[in-house]
Amino acid sequence: MIRSEMRRSPLVLAALFSSLLTLPVLAGEEMDVRKDGSLWARLEKGGAVRIDGVVVGEIEDDETIRVEGRIAGRIEEDGEIREDGTVRTRVEKDGTLRRNGTVIGRIEEGGAIRRHGRIWGEATPCCASFDDLRRLTALLLFFDRSFFVR
Repeated sequence: MIRSEMRRSPLVLAALFSSLLTLPVLAGEEMDVRKDGSLWARLEKGGAVRIDGVVVGEIEDDETIRVEGRIAGRIEEDGEIREDGTVRTRVEKDGTLRRNGTVIGRIEEGGAIRRHGRIWGEATPCCASFDDLRRLTALLLFFDRSFFVR
C-alpha cells in the first residue's frame, strides 16, 4: 500500500504543477514605462496602474481593466483590447499595435515603444511574454488616450 501511494505522489505533484502553469499571469512582474525619458507609468505586481506615482486604475487577474474604480474594458486572450464591450485595439504576438486594422505602432522585444515609426517610450522589464504585451497595450489605450489616435 505504501508503494502505490509513493507512485501516485509524483503524478499528483506533476498534475498540480501543470495546472499552475495554465493560470492567467497578467498580474506578473512590475513594469515601468518611460515617456520622454521620465518615469510615466508603473504596472505593479498586483495589477495596480500608477501614472506619475498616483494609482489611477487596475488590470485585474481576470483581465478586466478598471479606470478610477469603474470597469472600463477587458483584455482578450488573442490580444484584442475591448473598451465598454467594443474592440478598440489589438496587439499581435510580434508586438505590432493596430487600431481598426491600421498599424499605429509596435512594442519591440527590448521594450522600446514606437508610435508611427518613432520612439515614443520604453517599458522595462519587457516583454518576456504575450501577457506583457497585452498588459502594456491596455495601459497605452486606457491611460494615454492620445497614443492610438491617428
